[in-house]
Amino acid sequence: MAPHEQVEKCARLLSRKSTDDEKFAGLLLLPRVIDAHDADAWMLVFDAMDIRFVERLMRTGIKQANDVQRTGDQALLNIAVSVIDVLASHASIATNTRMLERIPTLCTVAAMEIDQVSADAISVLCKLLAHDAAIDRVLRNPSILIQVVDAASKCSDPHPIAQFLDYALNRGSHFVHTHKDTAVARGWAAVVASTAGAFDKSHTVLKFELLAAIANALEPITVEDAHYIDEQTLCLSLIQSVSSGCTFVFKQKTEATQYTDQALVLYSHLVRLWPHHVFVGLAMHNATHSVHQKEAELALRLACVEGQSAIDSMMIAPPDSHDSQADCMRIRRGWKLSVCAEIAAAWLEWVTQWLDDQPSESTSIDEASIYNMMNEVQKLASSVVGFMLDWKERTSEKLMLENGADLIVSSVRFLTLWLATDPKLHQAAMPILSMCTLWIVHSPQHGTTIAEYVRPCISFALETCGISEAQYAADLMTRELHHDRSQAEEFASPWVGTIEFDDLARAVYSIPSDEDMLRDRK
Repeated sequence: MAPHEQVEKCARLLSRKSTDDEKFAGLLLLPRVIDAHDADAWMLVFDAMDIRFVERLMRTGIKQANDVQRTGDQALLNIAVSVIDVLASHASIATNTRMLERIPTLCTVAAMEIDQVSADAISVLCKLLAHDAAIDRVLRNPSILIQVVDAASKCSDPHPIAQFLDYALNRGSHFVHTHKDTAVARGWAAVVASTAGAFDKSHTVLKFELLAAIANALEPITVEDAHYIDEQTLCLSLIQSVSSGCTFVFKQKTEATQYTDQALVLYSHLVRLWPHHVFVGLAMHNATHSVHQKEAELALRLACVEGQSAIDSMMIAPPDSHDSQADCMRIRRGWKLSVCAEIAAAWLEWVTQWLDDQPSESTSIDEASIYNMMNEVQKLASSVVGFMLDWKERTSEKLMLENGADLIVSSVRFLTLWLATDPKLHQAAMPILSMCTLWIVHSPQHGTTIAEYVRPCISFALETCGISEAQYAADLMTRELHHDRSQAEEFASPWVGTIEFDDLARAVYSIPSDEDMLRDRK
């Protein structure tokens, strides 16, 4: 710890009563007298110091650095930013309003591309934004980060500033998720919309830098968060910019595949959060407030094609129960299937509900477009069923879930939504029932989620046979199943009446099986 007399001397030199020369001398003395980790000493100095003097140094330094005739002197910026960097390292100082007021000027320095000074300014900003007080401030004043987005488009090397935006947007998203506040939600939407606009319009490397940043910004946002944000401020411009930017990336055949993959990930977040804005143009004639139809159509078709391609990449060397490590490697190679399945599932879930909500006399439904998209989705679904059955033959249900849980869960969600559209699809997927039963019963981590996805399929299958789900569940409990199909529709599900279906229903309804009851008696 620094001697108390020296700390007090620095505090006096930096006080508001001192002259500018004395304050400047105090700044130069600080790093020599006080250890950077001595929080108490730095807090004492900060309480006494005129922080606005440091602000003036930064502003003067910005002018000097931009002055070509003065050869871009950076001395003042170096001194000011280095002092603020140490102050920002201590939480009690970083959350102080007087420190938070320095954020706009630090953002200006960060975007100036002045070698180490700008890098240090970005480091300071990240330290400040690690605290909720700072992220709350910038979201309530979105122009602070919007100016950074605007500056990024003018940078010769946008990577450092894009990395900062990545961090800031992700922090903002986590904050929005935990704080329901109108001003915060509107600020978040404004900043992300500005970033999305830059992503859409840029034709430089910045587009690919912002691609990852926006995906990381949307990932922490839940459907409930998105609905709340959309209620506070319409997110249509954000959605349209992201969709348009992704479409541009999808069409760039000469670019590296990784960017198309990243764009698919970003698009999957878009359809997860705002499916109506994305898909309504596909399903409705002359839809208003929708993303352009051709963009949504291209993305959905590409997701189905890329999903099948991911399956092909895994089938080249099919899973082998004798080599779990190789199995994991193959699953990682086909990671894209999870993303593509999520996009297709979002379409199925949205279009099914939307069609149910339309009046019978509606003339706005674009049946041809919906039919074409469903054909594309069906191709992917058939491939997923075939892959899962082949995978099971070569390993086991248990190893499938151990080695590829994300892939299994996303595939089950997609398949159950697909199977709930037409009972004619059920016959081919019959073997999937026993697989789902085992996962629900034996997986504490994923069983509940899979059961939630499967239950609508059970309801749908029973409905096609005119069987009450409540009565069916009661019959399962009492072991008095009759499977009366007298009220069955013309296209009834072939599942109903099979042992596999009954076992799956027991697992979903948490009804003990005969084997469980015998085990309990013993």
